[in-house]
Amino acid sequence: MTGPRDWDKEMAEIDRLMAADKQAAPGPAPVVRRDAPGPAATAALPPGAPVVVTRRRHTVGVWLRALLGVAGAVALPFWPYSRSCGPLLGLYLLGAGAVAAAGIWTMRGSWTHRRGVAHSVGVLIFLAGLGLMALEILERSGFAAVHRTWICP
Repeated sequence: MTGPRDWDKEMAEIDRLMAADKQAAPGPAPVVRRDAPGPAATAALPPGAPVVVTRRRHTVGVWLRALLGVAGAVALPFWPYSRSCGPLLGLYLLGAGAVAAAGIWTMRGSWTHRRGVAHSVGVLIFLAGLGLMALEILERSGFAAVHRTWICP
């Protein structure tokens, strides 16, 4: 066994390491929203802090994606062709998948550019696309009271 431990010295070393760790991990990244790059908007940030530049065209792009998805989700239930079986059913399911993909596209863009309401709209678009697909798929997989076939007789 070694000699007695100097607890004050060991605790001082632990305190020093904890203080260094707090300085190394600053917490959540600061975010600055601005319309045009410039030094005045980032003057209060520490050097090397990440900056998210949000321009008007980004906001317009996010909302155009959202409107595209909403238009698809609203129009698809009024599909003018038969979706009971065959290739037209496949085309309908492809359209419903495109609505779900538009929801994911909207969510990604709104997350990147910090647009909360647009992100919520993207989630609803995605769920609408999944719901439209589920209505047709579940009837053909035995989970619904009505049983339909994939291929036309």
